[in-house]
Amino acid sequence: MTQEEKAKILAKKYKYKELILKKKIKIKSLDTAKKIVGVDTAYHLYQQIESDKNSKS
Repeated sequence: MTQEEKAKILAKKYKYKELILKKKIKIKSLDTAKKIVGVDTAYHLYQQIESDKNSKS
């Protein structure tokens, strides 16, 4: 894999992370979210989603 290919992958990963953090897109799989935004961030995002669901019930 060339440096250019690695750079493109990192840029895409960063863009997806930004979209997730701004709540523009949602990822249903917690495991996938962990890989993109990191374990701690994914945990806090999904905790917010669960608390929002519980408050609407």
